[in-house]
Amino acid sequence: MDSSSTSADREVEQQRLGTAWILHHHSIAAGDGYSSSMQSCPYYVQSPLSSTLDDVAVKASDEEDEHDGDGGGEEEYYYEKMRPSSDQGGGVWRRCFSFSRSSSCSWISVQLLWRFLVSFGLALLVFYIATKPPPPKVSVEVAGMSEFQLAEGVDSTGVTTKILTCNCSLDVLIKNKSKLFGLHVHPPILELSFGHLLVAMSRGSKFYAENHDSTSFRLYVGTRSKPMYGAGRNMQDLMESGRGLPIVVRVRLSSYFRVVSNIIRPKFHHKAECMLLLDKTYDKKHQTQTFRSSCIVS
Repeated sequence: MDSSSTSADREVEQQRLGTAWILHHHSIAAGDGYSSSMQSCPYYVQSPLSSTLDDVAVKASDEEDEHDGDGGGEEEYYYEKMRPSSDQGGGVWRRCFSFSRSSSCSWISVQLLWRFLVSFGLALLVFYIATKPPPPKVSVEVAGMSEFQLAEGVDSTGVTTKILTCNCSLDVLIKNKSKLFGLHVHPPILELSFGHLLVAMSRGSKFYAENHDSTSFRLYVGTRSKPMYGAGRNMQDLMESGRGLPIVVRVRLSSYFRVVSNIIRPKFHHKAECMLLLDKTYDKKHQTQTFRSSCIVS
């Protein structure tokens, strides 16, 4: 009997405390009439627990008054806490591109390395812009056809045909307009053809053009004892007709400047095409087959 009454008293006490807490909460939300609400409550008791609740309620009320004074309220407070800061992105970039004494040695090394590479790249760019060499000027002309023989003969299998032996020379003039850098020229490629038929092909040697100077080189292309088969008869007829035998010589040139070793090497490509009209007569004074020529460089 005593135990049942004791449990009933505990339930009543818990109900009173719960009601007191609810009134505390409402008083905090209302801001006024806290003491009158509590005093009007029939279950209000002044106990140590209720005193503690009073203190908690007063502290919560003070915090809300402070936020209310700012004009925002509790919702604005939590909104400000959860809203992402606009400086978070900048903070990430600052962490990636900065270091301090407390940073690890590897991180400091990475930071110093990329700073050096960026600075070195910018320095090279400025240097190249300031000293950028102009493209060279290339001109090509036919020097002569020292030998041109088209005679009857046999090929390696014993077939009778026209056999061609020729040697053509060209003069290449390169004007290097750069005042600081010399021009390196790759071995040029020469092709001698009759119509669509490639008669001869050769590769010249590599050469060098001094800075701010004009340099001339002689190139050669030719063939010896080359069977011409059906084309040989056409070539013979054109030479004897007086209209001239059309021969095309093509030259391909590639050159470059070494501005900064092998890091910065501006390259240039040139093509030249020379048209020759060979006559059947031979100029003994100049030791060449009589010809007329014109060259176009692109």
